[in-house]
Amino acid sequence: MNLALDVSIYLFVIVFIGYTIQTISGFGAIIFALPLSLFVVDRLEILPVFLIMSVFQSLAVAYKERDHLIKKEFAIMFVLAMIGMPVGIIMGDLIPSGIMNVLLGAFIIINSFFSIRMLKQGSDQHPSAMMKMHHRTYPFLSGFMQAAYGVGGPLIGTYMDKVTHDKKTYRGMISLYWCLLNPFIIFGYLTRGEINSSHFQMFVLLIPAVALGLFVGNRTIDRISKSKFQMLVHSMLIAIGVTLFF
Repeated sequence: MNLALDVSIYLFVIVFIGYTIQTISGFGAIIFALPLSLFVVDRLEILPVFLIMSVFQSLAVAYKERDHLIKKEFAIMFVLAMIGMPVGIIMGDLIPSGIMNVLLGAFIIINSFFSIRMLKQGSDQHPSAMMKMHHRTYPFLSGFMQAAYGVGGPLIGTYMDKVTHDKKTYRGMISLYWCLLNPFIIFGYLTRGEINSSHFQMFVLLIPAVALGLFVGNRTIDRISKSKFQMLVHSMLIAIGVTLFF
């Protein structure tokens, strides 16, 4: 695989921006960078590389925030996502991705607008037992969407907003989630023979952009207040939700 210099620079820049976003919020790198990268490379050339890079990036963030993890809540979240993954693998070819993206986008936008309204009113959400049970469907659906379409991040981000408003817990929990979930998807690519030496070359080319995104993101998160962090997360979710319509 020999990429032209302008293509390499383009990919480097979008990967840097994507992983800066993900370092700050815990998600968003692939959803941001994948559609933009498809202008210059094929999906199967780049998606496995993004997943592998996300494991390294997320491991660094999860280790940094290890003291802020809620272990019991993480275990519940991860088990539910793992149940959703095989369903996504089976049904991903049956349900058109366009339909699922529109439904997911509409849900994310409505939920985030509601959450921003609550934040502006200065209200803390105290969901009922029934609503808490409803929120448990989000990790399941995240695992489903990640396995089927590679867009599980917004749902797990929405779920974590229901669990905690502490920014270190928020991004640490989501980062650990990717550390453990993505290897299962990568293994699927390996067993199908869809990862080869060209992916390794792409990884070597782009991993410095991930490292730079980690550095900038970690410096930025320390300067953001709790309320601004929540507003940033929901604004990102709305923006991501809009992109899912296209």
